[in-house]
Amino acid sequence: MNSGDPATQVRSDTFKTVLLYDDAVWARTAKAGVEEIATRCGATDPLVVPWRLDLLKQTRFADAALAQSLDADVVLLALAHTRFLPASLSRWLDVWATCRTVPDAALGVMTPPEVSDAEIKKELGPWVHRHKLTWLGDWEAARAEDPELDTAATVADLRQRERSLSPVLREIMAGPAPYRFFGLNE
Repeated sequence: MNSGDPATQVRSDTFKTVLLYDDAVWARTAKAGVEEIATRCGATDPLVVPWRLDLLKQTRFADAALAQSLDADVVLLALAHTRFLPASLSRWLDVWATCRTVPDAALGVMTPPEVSDAEIKKELGPWVHRHKLTWLGDWEAARAEDPELDTAATVADLRQRERSLSPVLREIMAGPAPYRFFGLNE
């Protein structure tokens, strides 16, 4: 594993992936998939470096993750619960894209089939183009058997959000409440 120290070199036949995840179970699935694909592509030593997404909020962990990712071939976001790009991840990705040492690096998003990643892809698509990266955003969709799966996941996500209204938001949406003790006949 590369510690980020320039003296520590990673062999050229290594396929290095930095895996940023928000769920440990989904991270294991993503790691197994990356290792399988790397082996099929002829990489003799696939290396997957996992980092929990919430750790990027802390500067020392973000710096350590950045040091390990500068020579990564792929940064893969394995997102089982994250629907929108967190600010800490956005900042980290900006720094990584600017400082990376692999010119043809790629960014990918991998979500469970039942989870909508439409918003993440919408945010990252232009970002990937701006930083001249290879985009692996449709990786899972290409592997899915049902082409309507992403649409179904988006609809399910919207229904889940509709049901998860907070009590305050429900009260606001119910309409204005009459003010008590301000009427003439109360």
